[in-house]
Amino acid sequence: MKRRKKISGIAKKHIAQLMIQLADLLEAGCTLSRSLEAIVRQSPDMPAGRLAESLRRDIANGQSMAAAMENAGGVFSTVDISMIRAAEEGGFLPKTLTGLASHMASQADTFKQIKARLAYPAMLAVTVVVSIIFLLGYVVPKFTAVYHQTSQTLPGPTQALLAISDFFEAGWIFILIAVVLIFAAFRAMMRFGRFRLAMDSFVLRLPVYGTTLRCWQMYRFAGTMSLLVNGGVTALQALKLSAGVVGSANVRRDIELIAQSVERGQRISTAMSNSRFFDDTTLEMIFVSETTGRLGNVFARLAAQHHRDFQARVDLMLSLLEPVIIVIMSVIVGLTVTAMLLPVFSMDSLLE
Repeated sequence: MKRRKKISGIAKKHIAQLMIQLADLLEAGCTLSRSLEAIVRQSPDMPAGRLAESLRRDIANGQSMAAAMENAGGVFSTVDISMIRAAEEGGFLPKTLTGLASHMASQADTFKQIKARLAYPAMLAVTVVVSIIFLLGYVVPKFTAVYHQTSQTLPGPTQALLAISDFFEAGWIFILIAVVLIFAAFRAMMRFGRFRLAMDSFVLRLPVYGTTLRCWQMYRFAGTMSLLVNGGVTALQALKLSAGVVGSANVRRDIELIAQSVERGQRISTAMSNSRFFDDTTLEMIFVSETTGRLGNVFARLAAQHHRDFQARVDLMLSLLEPVIIVIMSVIVGLTVTAMLLPVFSMDSLLE
């Protein structure tokens, strides 16, 4: 069947709410089609209601829940669809829907918290940029007209500031074009695997930010693995699917190599030992879980641990970022004002 257009305007939290409602109705004994009808009646004009109607229509036509999700046109990820397909085959759809909803809600809350914490640093950064543009584009040219009328040699800092202001005023279009070209070239280079891996490796090695990003990637990997394994997906298939949700090219490559090793018959813990992203404690926990059959639970614990580490590192990064931006803004404004006022301090010589 041909995919429909993506149903727009659906946030992760709304999809999570739909999954929770659906799980509750199924646990109460309602059929899947009737549960979706109830959700549609409750919010027919809302995005979640339209999504529920799309799912209900496909299921009424004889398709499975996983197939109906696939036909939604990109609303659900490959991981979500694979987990629901395994749950339908295993007969534990309500439990899987609840787990999927919790996972979606957790990620939505994390993104919301990050956006809230970044609001103040972003405002400071915008203030810095606006201040620089205002000083170089408006304030400094006002002084330039006065200084150019004098015959005295201006101080070095003032001459440098005036040169920067003149360049900014006359060549701003070239600066804009250069920025666009650099950005386009960077995007083009990122399509090459080696360059992407090199850039990703560089970012992961950055102090504070690199370790924070690494915690986030490991949280997404462990959380997805827990969700899939507990949802009835095989460990090998879970590894292949989890690699797709990881944003880091290096981490994704390592997970793909682990999946290939497991496919050849290696244990997961043995395959993970060849990666630099898994420490000895993690390897030991995975090794024990493979023998006890609690792989999904161990990945859930690892996901919770990486999530705590990620939040702590975000707090640290933001606590360092705010004073750095303030210092940069203070230095730029201070140097600019000082350079503009240096000739005023020697006004007597300028008026001779």
